[in-house]
Amino acid sequence: MRYAIISKGLPLDRIEAEARKAGASELKSTKLLGQVFCEMDEGQAQALALVPGLMVKPVQEYRTHQVLAAAPPVQSFSDVFYLLRSYFNPPLTGAGLTVAILDSGIRKTHQSLAGKVVFEVDCSGSGSVNDVFGHGTQVAFVVAGGLHGPGEKAGVSTGAALMNIKVIDDSGLGSDEGIILGIDKVCQLAEAARTKGLWPTDDLYPNVINLSIGGEDDGDPDNPVRHACRLASQDYGLDVVAAAGNFGPKLTTITLPACEPEVIAVGAVETLGDLAVWDKSSRGPTVQGETKPDFVIWGTDLEMASSQADDQYVVKSGTSFASPMLCGLTGLLWESGRRAYGEGWLFRWKDARQFAPYFSTKPLDAPLNKDNAYGYGLPAMGTMLGQVSQAGSTAQPATTEMMPMVMMTAMMAGLMGGV
Repeated sequence: MRYAIISKGLPLDRIEAEARKAGASELKSTKLLGQVFCEMDEGQAQALALVPGLMVKPVQEYRTHQVLAAAPPVQSFSDVFYLLRSYFNPPLTGAGLTVAILDSGIRKTHQSLAGKVVFEVDCSGSGSVNDVFGHGTQVAFVVAGGLHGPGEKAGVSTGAALMNIKVIDDSGLGSDEGIILGIDKVCQLAEAARTKGLWPTDDLYPNVINLSIGGEDDGDPDNPVRHACRLASQDYGLDVVAAAGNFGPKLTTITLPACEPEVIAVGAVETLGDLAVWDKSSRGPTVQGETKPDFVIWGTDLEMASSQADDQYVVKSGTSFASPMLCGLTGLLWESGRRAYGEGWLFRWKDARQFAPYFSTKPLDAPLNKDNAYGYGLPAMGTMLGQVSQAGSTAQPATTEMMPMVMMTAMMAGLMGGV
């Protein structure tokens, strides 16, 4: 059986030595995150777990979850983000943002993704970085697909760069091991970029990890994937963004790793309609009692690139696609802030959460505080949502003067005719 060994104070070489001493085989180690994966029987695992300074956990399975939709809405999210980008002169494109897509691979030859993948590696064991399952190509499109132009099929930040970190195999399954090896690789790239003195806007400097995957929340803060996400955020300065899951409307259905407090959990609301949480979007609280998700954004009936051919598209729904939409929004917020405050201005969703009530919006009947359906709400889009959908304003206006990043809220209000 495959196990993960997590450092609780022991150096990596000591963990490897203890694992071999216990009879473990087929060892595979992370370079930065202090975890080792190996084959052991139950008795060997129990013996190893008695060694001070480490923890032993069985490897867990992860899946991608998505729902096939019938057709995109008349007003697509591509059109809305085109208007949003166009408000600025020159238009915003999210240039400078690099998102690591930990998923089933990316069809980088697709017409909407050509030239956008700057790094790729297979951590899934499938032997290829290509997207056979299809999910990763769709996620990548939402972040950065297409070109900025009227009528173009495009994602949020068309100028962003992508890293293809394949952690889901060709049948749609993944494990702790592949996901953590993928996170470790992104941390290595971030560390290498810093060591070389690269600006955070360099294509090879990853800024955000997107995890549109989920496993069962075991309520264990020492879960190997949660541990890796925590280190990626705290030690390497990466925003880790994850899909909340598609198991609503039941409570306590937030999946792992979205359940981790350090991770930005994203739920889905109906696309371009009333600001209503998608019925299948997972709800909190987590098993540990944390209020989740953190934010919600559009996630239903989205038209995205297909992995089947370079000119094909597919329509699907799911929090899997809400998560990369938030990642893509990072690029627009960050670029607009850099234009106003200089290249040294940085943006992280982790830091922005403390101001979230001032730049997020919810329906009038939703709790004012963070709740287990909307989280803090929809980031800086209330006015645009109500106007574009022509469904009337059901949302509270966002405040626009609390911090530099909230400038985007004022821009959106101006775009749609004011609050």
